[in-house]
Amino acid sequence: MGCNCKKCREKRQRDEVVVSPTETVVKTRTRTRVVKHIHPTEIINVNRTVVRNEHYFPVTERQVNETVEENFNCGSNVNNNQNCRPFWSI
Repeated sequence: MGCNCKKCREKRQRDEVVVSPTETVVKTRTRTRVVKHIHPTEIINVNRTVVRNEHYFPVTERQVNETVEENFNCGSNVNNNQNCRPFWSI
């Protein structure tokens, strides 16, 4: 095992041993993993037709000639129209 002489024994007794706390070393191995994210898009193309309805109101004028007939019963005396009454009230 080692020397056990007086000189070696004294040296061993003089040597002071100091133990430091354990140092932690982290070794990281990284690997890359691909995750594909798909975001679909739908495009709707709208073809629009606009119908514009225009309304016009033309006005025309015309003249009408109207004849109104009135019938009177005036009796038998042609020279006296004082006796005339509407025909329907007899």
